[in-house]
Amino acid sequence: MFTIDEIKELIKAVDQSSIGHLEWNNQGAKLVITKNPDMTQVQPATVPASPGNALRESVETVAVAGETAFCEILSPTVGTFYATPEPGAAPFVTIGDRVEAGTVVCILEAMKLFNEVSADVIGEVVKVLVKDGDFVEYGQPLFLIKP
Repeated sequence: MFTIDEIKELIKAVDQSSIGHLEWNNQGAKLVITKNPDMTQVQPATVPASPGNALRESVETVAVAGETAFCEILSPTVGTFYATPEPGAAPFVTIGDRVEAGTVVCILEAMKLFNEVSADVIGEVVKVLVKDGDFVEYGQPLFLIKP
């Protein structure tokens, strides 16, 4: 097992390096550290990539059935998706809500660490693509936003 201090040191080392993703196995315990991608980039896509594509950015513009282009908020890491800050609370965002850069849209939990995911686009939530408690992959679309 890893101690908290070992995990903190590894996180710090990854954060200060050019490494974007680290996987480490130690005596049967596995640790995965992934840096949050630059959330300010929006890339047009001709065809939406598969949900597990690790090369995707945190926000991506996609066209849905020839309609207006939507932005996707993508998962910056693997983990369990939580739409609410705590059980029984109201969700961070619902369909029809307006989000701005910095608006917290959900929490992802990985290895007992809870990370807030914030929108980096301005617009209206048109679809929540995952359910509360679902496990999500790195780069998986979480929300569709109408800019």
